[in-house]
Amino acid sequence: MAEPTDIPMTAAQLAERLEGAIVAQVWKPGAKLESERQLAERYRIGRPAVRETLRRLQERGLIVVQPGRGSFVRELHATHGTASAELMTRRGQITARQLARARQMLESESAALAAENRTDEELERMRRLLASFDAASDVTVMAEFDLAFHEAIMVASGNVVLQIMFGSIRNLTHGIMLRSLTDRRVRDAGAPIHHTVFDAIEARDPDRARAAMLEHLHLAETHYGTDIDQPLADVLRRRADHLPEVADALLNASTSVENTD
Repeated sequence: MAEPTDIPMTAAQLAERLEGAIVAQVWKPGAKLESERQLAERYRIGRPAVRETLRRLQERGLIVVQPGRGSFVRELHATHGTASAELMTRRGQITARQLARARQMLESESAALAAENRTDEELERMRRLLASFDAASDVTVMAEFDLAFHEAIMVASGNVVLQIMFGSIRNLTHGIMLRSLTDRRVRDAGAPIHHTVFDAIEARDPDRARAAMLEHLHLAETHYGTDIDQPLADVLRRRADHLPEVADALLNASTSVENTD
């Protein structure tokens, strides 16, 4: 049970408290929450605010309110939408390997489509972003240009559904890019392949673009070691402990990963 506080809460604060308990699995799927009256008494909050709290939790897909029976914790599935995906990330259920595999499927096809559909203006934007990435010396700046380059390829694909899918994992992608760019072995192996991807898109060669992107994104699985099967947020926090010069960026990325909606 989420512990009460001596300070009266707002509906937003109570929702955050109860959400934290659900994420931590203090209540298992199917568990019944206390009644409105009991919650109001426990947390020293009015019953209208409790109803507002329950409405927020229901909108987030965390509970089901059954009139006459009460409120019950839902079982979370990533297919339920961005809120559920965020909560699963916070539970540590999204690993670097899972993200790398998903990106291989998503971005290899976007690269192939970009090779077929890109405009001259889109190609020029990729060229500028790639040049800025190559010229950058600060890892955090490199990560921003890296993300923008991959995003430009996604836009050039012309497929809005793929773009929406990429947008839903944007924070996760930025996090894994920081993991890669703060690792000299991965950076040295991966950066040159950007040019192979770009050259294939410029040449309108979808097969070569697809293969190059797959090679680029497979590096995580071959170079991350034990990090590959660890929760991505934890991986970033551990790297922050050993890389004080980029610790703030890694910690911020870890927080963003856990709030990926």
